[in-house]
Amino acid sequence: MKNKVVIYARCSTDESKQDVEVQLKELRRYCTAYGWEFDEFAEYGSGFKSDNQPVLQKVLEKIRLKHYSSLIVYSMDRFSRQSPSKINALLDRIVEEYKCRFIALQQGIDSDSEMTWHVVKPLFTYFANKYSRDLGERVRKGIERKKQLKKYSGGRPKIEIDTERIKNLRESGMSYRQIASEINKDKSKNQRISYQTVMRVFQ
Repeated sequence: MKNKVVIYARCSTDESKQDVEVQLKELRRYCTAYGWEFDEFAEYGSGFKSDNQPVLQKVLEKIRLKHYSSLIVYSMDRFSRQSPSKINALLDRIVEEYKCRFIALQQGIDSDSEMTWHVVKPLFTYFANKYSRDLGERVRKGIERKKQLKKYSGGRPKIEIDTERIKNLRESGMSYRQIASEINKDKSKNQRISYQTVMRVFQ
């Protein structure tokens, strides 16, 4: 099983689950192009803490036990959103201690290439973390804004019904429809009543 590779995909809980399938599709295509046999794993979690990625922990344990020769992810920010120092330490452990090749497709990072591994990788782990945190902040602000909007646009205002006026208009000989039309003259659209509402006053 030494030559078998593993592909890993992740999306946050605030992202579309379709994103995981997009990642897996590209990862499968890459492995197929090289004729590699592979297992695939995916999960949904924030990625800011390792305990939010139980599937990744399972993958890492299999790598430690030499089940796979390479770990391939779509992008650095799909791998983990932890601090750059933690990500780099984890990657070094995977490559140096576990002797497993690491590839991030989108950034072109490959641990078999000294240039990308020692020079480019630290930069991309930083930018991936920054992008993820900025995205999380935008999502948080969007949720807060929606909550605030619901305070005054989250439902239809309760309609006030002037039963006394309705009864007086009925006594004057108006039909239910005529009464509704008369009542609605001075009402905004979301405060208008129907003739059925007028009928219920007399039931």
